[in-house]
Amino acid sequence: MTILKKRSKLSGERPTKRKSYKMNKKKKTKIIKKHDEIDDEIFIEEVDEIFRDHPDDYISRLEDLGFEYFDDDMIDEEMEENEACPENERQQDLVDFFEGRKRLSKKIFETFSEEKASEECNDPLIRKYFRKANQNLKALLIYGIDKYPGRIDLLSDLAFFHEFENSLKLLIKYFTSACIQQGNLETFTGLAKEFYYSTCPDGYDAYYGLQEVFEPGTEKRNIIDSIIIEKEKAERESSVPIKIKKKLS
Repeated sequence: MTILKKRSKLSGERPTKRKSYKMNKKKKTKIIKKHDEIDDEIFIEEVDEIFRDHPDDYISRLEDLGFEYFDDDMIDEEMEENEACPENERQQDLVDFFEGRKRLSKKIFETFSEEKASEECNDPLIRKYFRKANQNLKALLIYGIDKYPGRIDLLSDLAFFHEFENSLKLLIKYFTSACIQQGNLETFTGLAKEFYYSTCPDGYDAYYGLQEVFEPGTEKRNIIDSIIIEKEKAERESSVPIKIKKKLS
């Protein structure tokens, strides 16, 4: 049996290590193959329970059930990127900028934003410059975040860039600043979670970092405290061994 699971979009939570890019984020399909035959009814129930109760640790939990984890889309993505070429003037302008033939400017940033928002966005073309850790692209992201510190899409793009060049200090700086400036509490909650999932693979706990930023009793501190309580509860529950339910004959 094969299970296919896609990562969430840019503004959502990350069930896996880090966010990838599909302009906002690439699609990455996880293929998990089952080696031993288990009764379908029991099997489906156990798998559903894992995805429901352990969204941050589902891979290791499924491995405990005898699954094997594969990530087989990377080769296909790299082939797409190598073959990608500009298909219109806007994309050509971006390539010229990435390759040093144009200077960073407000117009280039607007061109980048328009390309991301386009239904015909050339994902592989832009994505390959992330994979190359292109410094002009990095400068463009920083330029945008400095002007629009609350733009979650730009912060997520920087997090994706971080996968190819260590930018942890920048992520902490800009995510923290965005959390401080964000006035909408619902958006703040999503931003804090985005911050956490973007930096936790590097050993940084953004929730505890934000605890130090916001005074006890404030609305934002209460939100962070609540998230931490929920996370610690989930971690305790995830440490409990999974019991396979046997079907009665």
